Amino acid sequence: MRGILESWRRLRLGLAVALAAANPALADPINGFSEQFAQPPEAGWHVAHYTFIHPAFDTDWSRKNLRFDQGLHLSVTPQTSAENRFLGASIRRETPSHYGRYEAVLHPARGDGIVTGFFTYTGPHYGTRHDEIDIEFLGQDTTQVQVAWFVDGHLRSRKIPLGFDAADHPRRYAFEWHPDRLRWFVEDTMIFEVTEAESPLPKEPGYLFANLWAVDKSVASWAGVAADGTSAQAYVGHMQFAPLVTLTSSLQTTHTAAQSTP
Repeated sequence: MRGILESWRRLRLGLAVALAAANPALADPINGFSEQFAQPPEAGWHVAHYTFIHPAFDTDWSRKNLRFDQGLHLSVTPQTSAENRFLGASIRRETPSHYGRYEAVLHPARGDGIVTGFFTYTGPHYGTRHDEIDIEFLGQDTTQVQVAWFVDGHLRSRKIPLGFDAADHPRRYAFEWHPDRLRWFVEDTMIFEVTEAESPLPKEPGYLFANLWAVDKSVASWAGVAADGTSAQAYVGHMQFAPLVTLTSSLQTTHTAAQSTP
């Protein structure tokens, strides 16, 4: 475990340096953000702490299951004397965001019935229809990633083989939300794309989340079932958002520089 954490810290440090050099505007909340979670953030994020009633979840949210220490440490732990069998961890950006690139360094959890998520979400609680874009790791098989999108509450998803076990060590994962397409990435390689010609796409601005939770037995066919007493851990080493205008400007700058090179 010590070796895994050390490789994770090196990856975070290298990514932070690269991001700062490539795009200082990410620190501007108007144009985007870049959060390392080296310590608890002073503002901008909300950690969930409440009893959660949802047919797909066997999980309540607890602040004690999320720790800030050179990144986010999320845990699922068993609980007794409650309707849900587990406590999980969830963090949300307090302001919505829209088109652009969402990226995180993720080390998902293993285990039947355990889900590690990185996603944007909005819905009736926020006064909108349910639109959502997901990166999810199902702990029963972390050699694949589930990419998903909801439009007005209707789910569409794909499971993508990775060619490696995502639970072995942290890696960069991202999705890009464009008006006419969605794209998902591992490191800098695009693994899936869907266009508006192929499927309806989310349109409502959403809130960025990361979470770790145990599924309800009613959805065991999707993710398995966590045994009583199960515990699990996941890590989020970095989260960032670059708005579409920032991406477009960066691409134009790169293109111009390439054309100018003799």
